[in-house]
Amino acid sequence: MANNGILFVSNAAKALKLCTKVSNMVKNVLYIKLNIDPECTLSIINKQIVNIYSKCWAYDVRLLLKPWDTLTKIKTNNPIGIIMFDKEFLKDADKLKYSIDNIKNDVLLKQIDDESTVHASLSNEKVKTYEYVALGGTFDKLHNGHKILLSQAALRATKHVTVGVTDVNMIQSKILWELIEPVEQRIKAVLDFLTDINPDLEYNVVPIQDLYGPTKHDPRLQLIVVSEETIRGAVKINEKRKENGLEQLDVYSIELAEEEYKLSSEEETKISSSNKRMRLLGTVLREPQPNPNIPDWPYVIGLAGGIASGKSSITEKLKLKGAAIINCDIIAHELYKPGLPLNSTIAETFGPDVITNDGEVDRRILGSIVFSDKEQLEKLNQLVWPAVIEEAKRRIKALGEQGYKIVVMEAAVMVRAKWYTHCHQLWAVIIPPSEAIKRLQERNNMTEEEAKQRVNAQPSNKEQVDVANVVFSPFWSYEYTQNQIDRAWENLQLYLEKRKRK
Repeated sequence: MANNGILFVSNAAKALKLCTKVSNMVKNVLYIKLNIDPECTLSIINKQIVNIYSKCWAYDVRLLLKPWDTLTKIKTNNPIGIIMFDKEFLKDADKLKYSIDNIKNDVLLKQIDDESTVHASLSNEKVKTYEYVALGGTFDKLHNGHKILLSQAALRATKHVTVGVTDVNMIQSKILWELIEPVEQRIKAVLDFLTDINPDLEYNVVPIQDLYGPTKHDPRLQLIVVSEETIRGAVKINEKRKENGLEQLDVYSIELAEEEYKLSSEEETKISSSNKRMRLLGTVLREPQPNPNIPDWPYVIGLAGGIASGKSSITEKLKLKGAAIINCDIIAHELYKPGLPLNSTIAETFGPDVITNDGEVDRRILGSIVFSDKEQLEKLNQLVWPAVIEEAKRRIKALGEQGYKIVVMEAAVMVRAKWYTHCHQLWAVIIPPSEAIKRLQERNNMTEEEAKQRVNAQPSNKEQVDVANVVFSPFWSYEYTQNQIDRAWENLQLYLEKRKRK
């Protein structure tokens, strides 16, 4: 199997069938080059963009848009390891090798047998072209829906394509936005795709902080390409251009591509980055690195998660899998007990009002002090954290001596206290802050303001995701959460088995 390959198709109507047929021959990127009558090129490619990207899922497929030109070499960003072609190219097979610019020395030539006799039918849609075309989107984890949008824009451009890639506040309304790739990475992926499908156009791929981006001030732009769900954005852009004295943009809208392989009822019916992010839950986002500062066994999983995130329910599911559990919040409460050093230290620091008549720490009064004042919270942390982590380490060692191979250390402050440095892996539990506030109000009978203070005083979801090896979100159904746990546990067992053999 080659890393990257190119498929030459003599008849556009065969493209999808042949694309599926070669799926086991290419590991990474498959380029498709259609041999089309130049007079029909735009119309046929317009149809094949939707046809191929809506059906080919096995790999990263890229339909080359430039008309066939035997005098100009085909340029690709990835080196070609295999050249595939249907029987119409057989007599010129050797020439195909010399038509490609980026090719491996040991490239393979392979004819793909196909006896069907099909003819390409022209699309009824006429393709109008423009010198300057624009489009925008999040373009997270570039998928086939994105490729349709980008390809339709590039097909209609004769000189230049401007792409706005959403950044900062524009992404925070997205499902699991904390798992969205950095904007620099998304820009690179878009540019890589566009320069692959047509390297002759000019591309300006830029981060945008609002709906408009360059469209509000660039007088050269003539067309904007949108999906049917973002067509209202095009209307607003034209309103802004009118305010700024610029020509209105023509609008070309594409239909949303349907998701043919939904893995659960929680996923969207369209091809979406949200589905891709949801499928990352319970998988390894970052490979665990050796931690020479702690013993190899027991294997310690740090479990982070904000208040009311559902962290405890995740812990219970891991306990049922066979993990031993250490709850650092419970350790802290135990260290608050009357007669213990921390109890008197807290009283001295925050005043006698935080101690009940029975000598217990009144956690509600203490919470009202520290969660409304960052300095007071930091003061409490400096008192509690060292004592808690030392006790947790003592218990981990004891559990290992009892024969436990996996210990989960649960703590709301896991990330902020950097206790994950005492673990082999960090797993994080996240839900939208609005949901955490709602749950906290219901569970603890708090006002909305009190709940917001508690949630905002803790590390954000993004802070936790940025350092986590695995992320869970118990925001959806019980079954969906359980699937995440099953996936993570299975991966962990495979990893530990390999670790034993080293």
